[in-house]
Amino acid sequence: MKTIVVVEDQTVLATAYSNKFKGEGFNVEVAMDGEAGLDLITRIKPDLVLLDLFLPKLNGLELLRTVRSNPALHDMPVIVLSNLAKPGAVEEAWQAGATLVLSKFNTSPKRVLESVITLLAAGAARAQDTPAIDIVPISSVATRPAGNGPAQGHILLVEDNSDLNTLLAFMLRKAGHLVTAAGSNGDALQQISAQSFDLFLLGGNEEDRGRLSLCKQLRQSRVTKPIIIYSTAALFSEQQEGLRAGATAYLVKPEDLFNVGQIASDLLRNQAARPGIRAA
Repeated sequence: MKTIVVVEDQTVLATAYSNKFKGEGFNVEVAMDGEAGLDLITRIKPDLVLLDLFLPKLNGLELLRTVRSNPALHDMPVIVLSNLAKPGAVEEAWQAGATLVLSKFNTSPKRVLESVITLLAAGAARAQDTPAIDIVPISSVATRPAGNGPAQGHILLVEDNSDLNTLLAFMLRKAGHLVTAAGSNGDALQQISAQSFDLFLLGGNEEDRGRLSLCKQLRQSRVTKPIIIYSTAALFSEQQEGLRAGATAYLVKPEDLFNVGQIASDLLRNQAARPGIRAA
C-alpha cells in the first residue's frame, strides 16, 4: 500500500484530502505544521507528499529544500498545492524541487487525486512541463461560474481562512454558481446591503461563534433564502443550535466540502420548487 503524507495546517482541508486518499486505498499520514511534516517525511519516507507552502513553524519552501537535500528523499514526488498568491511563488516552488505545482483556486480534488495516481504510477519521474496555473486571488468580489451559461445562483461565501475560501469558491463556481466571497461578518453584511443573494454559505470565525451570529441576523432580517453552515469540528449540540438559529443545512463531513457545489444546487432547486415562498 502506497503511503502519502499531507502537510496542511488547516484541519478541515487536511482531513478532507486524507479521507479522499484513504477512500482510494492509500495509507495517509497528516502533519499540521512544517516541522512536524519534515520529521514525518524523514522518518517514514512516504511514496508521495502533498504540501502546502504557507505553514507554521517551517514554511513549505524551507521544508521542500531540506527534503531535496536528503539523498534518500531527492526523487520522492512532491505536489505543492497552495494559494500561490505571493508573486514568484510558483517559480520558487519549482526551484525548491516540487514535482508538480497546483493552485488551490483552480484545481479540483479530482484533479489532485488524478495527479497523485499519475505520479505514483510514474515512480519518481519529475514533471517536464510547468502546469498552467491561473492565479486569481479571492476577495470580496464576485467570481464568475465555470462555463458560458447563466449562473445557477448567486452565493455569498463567508470564510475568513483564505485556503478554505479558495477551495469552496472553486467548487461552487465549478457547479455553475456565481460567488461573492467575504472574510468577516461585517464584510458580509456590507455585501448583503449592496446586492441580493440566492444562498449563504457560512464558515470561519469559530472563536466568536461568528457563523451562528450571522445566521441569526439573516433570519431576523427576514431572509428566507437557504443558509448553509459548515464545521467539521462541530459537536451534535452545536449542529442542533445552528439549525435552530435558522440554518437550512449544517455540514460536518469533510467530504461535504468537495460536494458543496452540488449541495448548493440541490438546495436552490428545492427552494424554487416550494410553492408560495418568495425569498428576500
